[in-house]
Amino acid sequence: MQQIPELWSVMYAWNLENERAAAERYLLHRQTDFTATYMEVSNLQFIIAQQPEIVRPATAEALYCVLCGTKHTPQRQVFFLFKKAADALAAMLSHPTPDDTAEKARTALAEILADRTDPAFRAAAEAMGALPLAIGAPGPPDFINPSPQVQPIHDLTDITGTSLPAQMQWMGRSLLTDIPEEPGRVLVLKFARPGQPVSELATEAYWMQYLSQLREVRENRLEIPEAVTGKSPAVYHLSKSSLEIPGDLEIDADRHAIAFKVYKSYFRYPNHPAEDGMLPKTECRSILGQSAHIFGRLASRDIIHTAPIPLFHNRVQRHRREDHGLYQWHRGGRLDQWLASCRYPNFCTSGIRDFEHLIAFDGPARRRYEHIGAHPFSLILVAGSYCRNHDEARTGLDARGQPVDARDLFDRAWLRDVLNDVFCNYYEGFTGQPFSGPPPCDLDLLSRRLVEEMGVDRHMEEILRVAEQEAMTPGEFHDFLELRCFDRQTIQGMKKGERDIQILTGPHLGGFNERISVPELTRYAAALSARCIMDRYCRQRFADAGNGLHEPAGKKPRFSRSAEIP
Repeated sequence: MQQIPELWSVMYAWNLENERAAAERYLLHRQTDFTATYMEVSNLQFIIAQQPEIVRPATAEALYCVLCGTKHTPQRQVFFLFKKAADALAAMLSHPTPDDTAEKARTALAEILADRTDPAFRAAAEAMGALPLAIGAPGPPDFINPSPQVQPIHDLTDITGTSLPAQMQWMGRSLLTDIPEEPGRVLVLKFARPGQPVSELATEAYWMQYLSQLREVRENRLEIPEAVTGKSPAVYHLSKSSLEIPGDLEIDADRHAIAFKVYKSYFRYPNHPAEDGMLPKTECRSILGQSAHIFGRLASRDIIHTAPIPLFHNRVQRHRREDHGLYQWHRGGRLDQWLASCRYPNFCTSGIRDFEHLIAFDGPARRRYEHIGAHPFSLILVAGSYCRNHDEARTGLDARGQPVDARDLFDRAWLRDVLNDVFCNYYEGFTGQPFSGPPPCDLDLLSRRLVEEMGVDRHMEEILRVAEQEAMTPGEFHDFLELRCFDRQTIQGMKKGERDIQILTGPHLGGFNERISVPELTRYAAALSARCIMDRYCRQRFADAGNGLHEPAGKKPRFSRSAEIP
């Protein structure tokens, strides 16, 4: 009787092998019916999960044929077929399939990413991005203290221990003052936003201390702000007598702040003119590449900067939408006020800025893919703004109501080099290895499309819907329109909530309620994020098995074009 379960197990495995072979034959040679194709792909996905040891390279070839095929592209639901096939290929990497089979699955996904367009491209990128990557690096401690130390301050010298110059400068909600004993450095008092919890302010100081201890930071000589505090970062509560704060600043009424020291380069943005003019192209390009490497290196430790620049799909609706109007690049929607978003990037000549946006990532794998893609997406937008900011007056519509054409401010060759630098630097920062071969996207096409869309302000309009108007007080409604250049007489003749109002708030990338006007940028971000995650995941898997990721010497790849990984 003990032989019966063993016999059943053998018969079950034999049956699965037959089903696998039948599914492969159908997908490789027929695919005549959409539903039947979907069911056969689902069957392979089940077999990969149940009996990964019986999966063969032909299984990867069959799934690759589905993703490359055009027979079912007219189907409205074709993305779900492609997603099923791509997820099955990714499962061949995440399950203990034979090494040669896993390598074919990896090559198939890499080629789809390089050669195909939506929806097969999107399916492959998302499947690669959802691989369960084990970071393995020691992450930051759980240092978010709901009740941080708050130290009352009645005199600023209580923070610095020495007298300060009489002349101080406000930059947003940060107060800067020179440090006489430390030439080239400034003391910064950074105040909380209205309603910002004190714990969030303290967390930024903790990040400063934590990052300053990382080996990568010391080796690359990156500047990390030096928190002015003891072992336990303190939040200062400044009395009204200690400092006069201008009334027009958006600062919390309780006057909580943290203090830190930085070099003045911390406030030198790569895309904005300073007293000595714009940075040279070579220096701006260097900063963008360096920043890509830093963002990638931190992300490799699951330390994610969530806002290299503030990105919105719709700023006007941010107070009533559940997503606060924040932009999700992977959805491909219209990007709101792209030039305004680039105004104060959170990276500079000395490194990254605003550590309040750092998180210790601990979420689903797919969310990591989204976070990573936002980094190159933001860096390339800043590169475009660098070109536009050589003549900041040339924006919007001209006197005849036509879009301003500023394409002559762009250097396409320089932009292409930046695209390559950002891709390669971020990849190396995240994976620890240089990228082999050209990036899996057409950089010539992307640079041309970026100039076409960033250089001409075609999309200036936005609709202030009745719902947004009704959420405003009469005063807020008046101020909102006045800030957007409506004259007072026109405003007085308008009734709040009567009708939708068209306003000019651009330039945007895409028309109102439409898709992004340069989808090639979304593809670039997706390709980089997907390759970073898959290649590092595969390196871990194949290293554990004692194998590399290159094709064996003397053998040709099974697919039309091999995308080797170093």
